Amino acid sequence: MCLLCVSYELVCFMKILTRLKRLVAPDLGSLQFVKDTFFTKTCCYNSIGGQFIRSTCSIPTSLSAMESPVHQSSPHSPTSMSTKVAVAQMTSTSNTDANFSTIQQLTKQAKQQDCSMIFFPENFNFLGHHFTESLNIAQPLDGAFVQRYRQLARDVGIWMSLGGFQEQGPDPDHLYNTHIIVDSSGGVQATYRKIHLFDVDVPNGPVLMESRFTSPGHGLSVCDKTPVGRIGLTVCYDLRFPEVYQRLVFDHGAEVLLVPSAFTVETGKAHWEVLLRARAIETQTYVIAAAQAGRHNEKRVSYGHSLIVDPWGEVVGRLSNGEETGIAVADIDFERLGQIRKTMPIDIHRGKGLKHLKTN
Repeated sequence: MCLLCVSYELVCFMKILTRLKRLVAPDLGSLQFVKDTFFTKTCCYNSIGGQFIRSTCSIPTSLSAMESPVHQSSPHSPTSMSTKVAVAQMTSTSNTDANFSTIQQLTKQAKQQDCSMIFFPENFNFLGHHFTESLNIAQPLDGAFVQRYRQLARDVGIWMSLGGFQEQGPDPDHLYNTHIIVDSSGGVQATYRKIHLFDVDVPNGPVLMESRFTSPGHGLSVCDKTPVGRIGLTVCYDLRFPEVYQRLVFDHGAEVLLVPSAFTVETGKAHWEVLLRARAIETQTYVIAAAQAGRHNEKRVSYGHSLIVDPWGEVVGRLSNGEETGIAVADIDFERLGQIRKTMPIDIHRGKGLKHLKTN
């Protein structure tokens, strides 16, 4: 270990000792406060079949409560220093059986290559000609569509990120665009309903008004104890709002950020890779972005180019053909993630900087 890292860790350790001394010295009752200073209990609610399921996890507090970086050493990181994952790319259509068959093949390929988790794009289950088709096909999360993907994960023995499912919404005219995490036993571990809806007249492209038929979600979502540590869930257009990713990492300790997408060709050419690399660099986090690719029907074409980006902003996995169906495999290296964060402790510097930001 380099002298810089040793010195840095010693300084952090001494700061923690000093803080503990101040907190514990008055009385033994302060021990509970020490515990609460390091970890806050956060309740996450996932809507499954109209029922709210509560799970409690420990999330490191922000810099104001602790002087070492939240994201430098998550208690939920895997014991292995690296794990292999697969990012998928596909061309979904209105044929849900054909889409499932494609996903089944890609999932088996990932398992054969010793991947612990595979990531699929937005609209993995269905991509039709008109939004009314999406409304008609929407199902609750305990419906038949999700059940067969859960069974697939169980049969193959792999974790799956299903990024952008047409979940039955709050009324007949709206659905939710929902990102689902399924574990290798077929259990639903986390869900996230897309917050930022794509209402854009794309230059030289289609007019897409997602809010016409989609209700936005409320709240961020992280998933602990996955094969790739603590993951932060987003969907597609969320990518253009960096505060989402900063909160997932700096407030909630995410180590890997997921961006399943169906980017248009025009916006993809201009912004796809640069935005993904920017999110990885500014949060010092792995970013995994599964993409829809190629022509879905006479009205819709997607950009493709699924990517895995490391915390230094380097692309470590890529499907460079914007029309192919397949997977790209890469290692999520937790030692590299830790070294990058130690060498340039952005979280500490961000906390200090926030104290000096003032609006005139």
